Amino acid sequence: MKPNKANSSAPLNITGIVILACFVVVTFVLGVYGFSSVYVAKANISHSELTRWFDVCYSTIKLFSLISSPAEEALKHWAISAARLTAACSVFFSIAFATFFTAGSWFKANFLVKYYKGHYVIYGLNDESTFLIDDLLSKKEKVVIVEKDHSNSLLIQYKKKKVTLIMGDASDITIQLKASILKAKAMVAITGCDLTNLAILKTLVESPYKPELHCHISIDNVMSYKLFEPSAFYSIENIKKQSTGLLINIFNLSEKIAIDLVQSMNLGGNTDTSSSSSEPVSVLISGFDEVGESVLRELLLLAHFCNHKKIEISILSSEDNDFFITHHQVLEHCNGKGLDLWDINFIGTEQKLQNPSNFNHIIVCNEDENIALKSILRLYDMCTLEQSKTTDNTTTFHYYNALNHDIEHQQIKSFGALKHILSFEQLLDSKSELLAQRSHNIYARAELGVCDLTAEKLSERIEIHDKKTIDSAKWLHWVNQPLFKRRSNFTEKRHFPMKLLALGGPIPSGVFECSTVEESESLDFLPYLNEFSDLNTEIIECWVTFIKERTGLTNQQLTQRMHELARTSTIAGMHFIL
Repeated sequence: MKPNKANSSAPLNITGIVILACFVVVTFVLGVYGFSSVYVAKANISHSELTRWFDVCYSTIKLFSLISSPAEEALKHWAISAARLTAACSVFFSIAFATFFTAGSWFKANFLVKYYKGHYVIYGLNDESTFLIDDLLSKKEKVVIVEKDHSNSLLIQYKKKKVTLIMGDASDITIQLKASILKAKAMVAITGCDLTNLAILKTLVESPYKPELHCHISIDNVMSYKLFEPSAFYSIENIKKQSTGLLINIFNLSEKIAIDLVQSMNLGGNTDTSSSSSEPVSVLISGFDEVGESVLRELLLLAHFCNHKKIEISILSSEDNDFFITHHQVLEHCNGKGLDLWDINFIGTEQKLQNPSNFNHIIVCNEDENIALKSILRLYDMCTLEQSKTTDNTTTFHYYNALNHDIEHQQIKSFGALKHILSFEQLLDSKSELLAQRSHNIYARAELGVCDLTAEKLSERIEIHDKKTIDSAKWLHWVNQPLFKRRSNFTEKRHFPMKLLALGGPIPSGVFECSTVEESESLDFLPYLNEFSDLNTEIIECWVTFIKERTGLTNQQLTQRMHELARTSTIAGMHFIL
């Protein structure tokens, strides 16, 4: 799943060269002016004027060897004295500049990095991590790269950029201290090997220095998630016992690609997901490598609609795979038993596709961009031909494109651009983390029996509660939650667009611009809202009025639909029970 990213060389730092060039130009101008004023050619030499200018240039050039001119008159001319000064500056500056240029990276890696604070440490320099590094550099952030392979072809490229490179084994605590990990804002382990990434985390967990650090660990094999389950070494409970300041975030690149897809594809938006008489949402996945498997897992997690219709998934793949053998435990209950794995339909060739236009969504996941583009165009043509016979043109088309070569087609959209997925906003400053944490804090308020505390006061109360609580299962702080619970909160947020489909789809921001509604909508038919004393009733009235106008639902029908949504949420809450 590594993209064919072209190596782009960084421009040289020309500041020193410009300064040196200025010294040289000033030396020649002053030298030529000074020597031409005082130097006189010998009378017995023919072509005296030409000889005179040769001597002028020769004497000027000799200034760079710091040798004085034999003409005593030259010592008395101010221009020649100034030329000697700039010539000396040129010589010594060029020596200092050459020394700094050759030893600058060594100086930064051994001395300057000790004074870094609030920087980012990236473990691993490869085609994937470069997207994140380049994005951090564009934001003027300090970046320290730790790389073990001295023959890495990317080293030369990043030595030319403002990046501190440290060579060594990232799982060695001395190397991590050399990268000033104790003062870092965050670290990202993206070496391309799960064992190496876990060894880096293990070193931090067992470190006697107890850093306050956000740790983002790349996991290529989703089966490795089991190492973070309760009672495992990398469980939150065990980590907190050994290093309380670590906040662990686990990410899988192909999984993030799948999430990027479903957040942009409006799953179920081109069919009725509320009526029990409507056809279920149908999806065709073409290509079943790492990205295709991740898209399938994501669809299984999001297979809950208000009408409780099972999503129909077909996989177009001509190659045999061991997907069920390697993933059956991970996926056993991931969708609350709403969809059995054996319900998935495998198709060997395109010729066996009866009518691709019957699918609501067609997703091409081939990891070769050229093959993916050819496949999506071919499937698009097949659908266009079939849909020309009917009035149904609701199929959406998506194809995987890591390098973001967007074909700018109105109906065919690309997904999985690594420049977007491995960016600062998506990986290190994700808004989904804040949304999931906010949702969790509502639960924490209920557990503590408080409702009027500010976010800061609530955080203090939660910390006091967790310190007094021995049972880790009853901890309330977000950073103390097991990995599977946090990931469940993330998935819940990805359900919102599908839940809104049952209530008329996305709600325009203009609906909430007015503080009051023109006609007050009584909410007595939704009695359970009275349980939440901190709700903004006026906003809810605007929302309910908009829903009823768009959908034409009666109070009784709207109440019934919300009950169905509540049931869907209950099922969805079982995602990550393994």
